[in-house]
Amino acid sequence: KQWYQRRVAITAGGLTNFMIAAKMGIFHQICDFTKPLMGTKKWAQLYASRYPNESELREECERYMTEFDEREQIKIQREKEMAETPDEEGWITVTKSNKFGASSESAQEKKKVYDKKMEKRKKAMLHLYSFQDREKRKESLALLKQKFQEDKAKIAQMKSARKFKPY
Repeated sequence: KQWYQRRVAITAGGLTNFMIAAKMGIFHQICDFTKPLMGTKKWAQLYASRYPNESELREECERYMTEFDEREQIKIQREKEMAETPDEEGWITVTKSNKFGASSESAQEKKKVYDKKMEKRKKAMLHLYSFQDREKRKESLALLKQKFQEDKAKIAQMKSARKFKPY
């Protein structure tokens, strides 16, 4: 291309860079003479450029998922081949794999077990501080002692009335 076919803008302070680039045969500053965006128009353009178009995003996601599925299929095929083919010494590598996939029943059972564990944790985490647990234990022991004393008094009263028949 001829030098007159290229548009080159020389900005303020950019003359030396232009001269250096011209000596090297590189015209590096091709300029756009339109007015730069300012204010709310600039902010709106930045906002719009930050988020991709929904259809483009959907296409990109679908493309990625198909590539991922293909990679997974290749990986599964390699694992099957490795499991079936013996090595140099004639040994076959035994691998742990679920041939049939996870059943929905086992997933439901796992969820029930998990829910039970979470309930136990909630019950166990009744008090935040350790002194609260100690106070609760002391209160329950005091209540047990009080009930024992009341039962002891009832037994003594029944004995005095000769209505106590333990057998």
